[in-house]
Amino acid sequence: MMTIISRYSAIVLAIIAMSYGLPAGFDKVLGQEVGNPLLFFSPPQKQFIYRESLGGHRFNYMNEEGTAYSRTDFEYQLPFLYYKNLEKKKLLPVSIDGQSFDKKAIKAGKQGLEIKSRHLAGHHPQIELYPLFNNNPEVAIMPFPEDVFRFTDQAMEFVNADTNRIDTSLTTSFTASLESLGFAFPATVIGGKTTNLKPFDEGFFIRDSKGQVFHLKRVLDKPVIVKTPIDSTLAIKDIIVSENRRKEFYGIITTEQGGLYLISYDNYHLITLPVEKYLPASMDFKLLINPLYKTGITSGAVMVHGTAMDSNYQSFRSYDLERHNPVPVLIRILRDLLFPFQLRFDNPYRGQADVQFQLGGFWSLAGILSAIGLLFLFGRKNRQAPISKSDVALIACTGFFGLTALFFITRE
Repeated sequence: MMTIISRYSAIVLAIIAMSYGLPAGFDKVLGQEVGNPLLFFSPPQKQFIYRESLGGHRFNYMNEEGTAYSRTDFEYQLPFLYYKNLEKKKLLPVSIDGQSFDKKAIKAGKQGLEIKSRHLAGHHPQIELYPLFNNNPEVAIMPFPEDVFRFTDQAMEFVNADTNRIDTSLTTSFTASLESLGFAFPATVIGGKTTNLKPFDEGFFIRDSKGQVFHLKRVLDKPVIVKTPIDSTLAIKDIIVSENRRKEFYGIITTEQGGLYLISYDNYHLITLPVEKYLPASMDFKLLINPLYKTGITSGAVMVHGTAMDSNYQSFRSYDLERHNPVPVLIRILRDLLFPFQLRFDNPYRGQADVQFQLGGFWSLAGILSAIGLLFLFGRKNRQAPISKSDVALIACTGFFGLTALFFITRE
């Protein structure tokens, strides 16, 4: 009995190891690395155009009607994105819809914001310590603070990074200011841009345990806090702050259900983005703004979806682009034949190890039947080792993984 248990334990461990290592090695040798397709709304064309990778540094430049472009012509259809190239060719200003745009107007009307799923709260390891920049109107540079803050169940606590001791003065000051505005500890969402590589600092947006959202800044070591009118029933997943000289919005809120809202400078009014098919757990998002239009792009494992909006964020056109898979069909069939499932520890939408069990495609069934056939073929040649029902069941579940393990880990 112990021999049987030991043997099948070793077989199971071998199958687990193979289900991780063999598909990864197969993809490394026969697969092709491709980047994400780039989807844009073209102001001159009034439709979506895109660039997709064909592998091996080859690209397609197309519009949604299937018209192909050269790389140069593709850039001409996106004058607000490639305006520096147009400037070098003396093609500025550009005229679109009866309006003329020079370099200054284009730069003033551009903004981009990106939400990577792996960077969202809960999708990566996070040390709950945050730097709060000390704004000084008379100083041009933005020095990095010597302290960090964290939220406990009773306070907003500042810790000196040099001495690793609590700064009681700052802690008392900020905690008292929050409490005077009705802040309910602890904080549940903390959103801010923790870098001094930005034109100015807008501090942090913090959601308390009752759902209330507060805007918190530090000016000359004093708290400047606003209790915003943002709906406390909103199921906020994360708040991404994006300081930009356009000063149209502070940043963006993403909800657990995939809602997207810009926090405007107009009394924190929320601007709803009419973007469909966004799932924070498995998609990235981009907001591209130019002097005429806004474009929302959601990118998942299979599809890239674009939504074109006017200056008031009203949707008027959308387009779905299926990701191109450059791996030849025969290679994909062979992969399914050999590997009925795969164990993975990486996830492009998580910033940490994420165990995933992925089943193969339709051809995996043919691979399992082939493995069972080979088992009986080997069994007939070796009559001293009769085929057991447990061996057949194992291969029926694991295909060539199980057959390989049985071949090397014999009864002897």
